[in-house]
Order: sequence, then C-alpha cells, then structure tokens
Amino acid sequence: MKKTNTIWGILGLLLCAYIWISSASFPTDAVMKIGPDFFPRLMATGMGIASVLLLIQTYSTESTAKAEAISFADPGIQRALIILVGAVVYVIVMQYLGFIPATIIFMMFMMYKLQFRQWVRMLLVSVATAAFVQIAFQGMLDIQLPMGILENFL
Repeated sequence: MKKTNTIWGILGLLLCAYIWISSASFPTDAVMKIGPDFFPRLMATGMGIASVLLLIQTYSTESTAKAEAISFADPGIQRALIILVGAVVYVIVMQYLGFIPATIIFMMFMMYKLQFRQWVRMLLVSVATAAFVQIAFQGMLDIQLPMGILENFL
C-alpha cells in the first residue's frame, strides 16, 4: 500500500505543479483582481495539500494493508471505463454538435449507465441542466461555449 500511496502522492504533486505552470500563461483581468488563473490554482493547491498529507500519512504510520488488484471483469470497473470513454467522446463531439446537444446526450448516457431509467425525467433534467449552464456561462459570465451545429440557428 505504501508504494501505491507514494505513486499517487507524487502524481498529485506533479499534476499540481503542471496546473500552476500552465495557468501562469492565462491572461490577467483588468477589472477584477481574481483572474482566470484563480480557480485552477485554488484547486491545484487543494490537490497539492491532499497529496502531501497522503505522503505524510503513508510514511508516518505502519500499515500492513495490501492494495487490491483491479479486476476488469468487475461490472463496476467496466461501467467506470465506459463512462470515462463516454466523457472523452463528449469532449471531442462537443466541438461539432455544440455544448447543448452534446451535453443533453452525454447526461442521458450517464444517467442510463448509472441505472436511472425514467426517460422523461432523464430528458428534462438533461435539457434543464444544459440550458442553465449555457445561460450561466454566456449570460452571466460572458463565456462562449461551443455552438456547433446550432451556430446558424442562434
């Protein structure tokens, strides 16, 4: 277990450092002191603290626990991998379909994979969530989300 925790702790710190370095190139905001780099750096700081705490805990306590091997035959692992692939496809397809249609389809896919099968409620929740996020980002935050095929209609 020490080896696994050490690997994850170091990977967390490396990812934290990458986010800090990458967010340094974000443009500064002339109006607000909090620029676009604030939230990524805030999240990276939290992840860095958690990674350091994991490493401290790993080496300050004696543990005899063994890490369990992942079985790809486990239905939960298979479902998680399918959802991961679905998320990657969602990000790619969003550029072509646009945020709203891609999000509706992805959310319905996620609910289906998580064993929620009330189709009308799935559709209503997906449409309402996509619309709310679109309004929040475009209307309140003035951030343009990908329009895709809807670009000619709106």
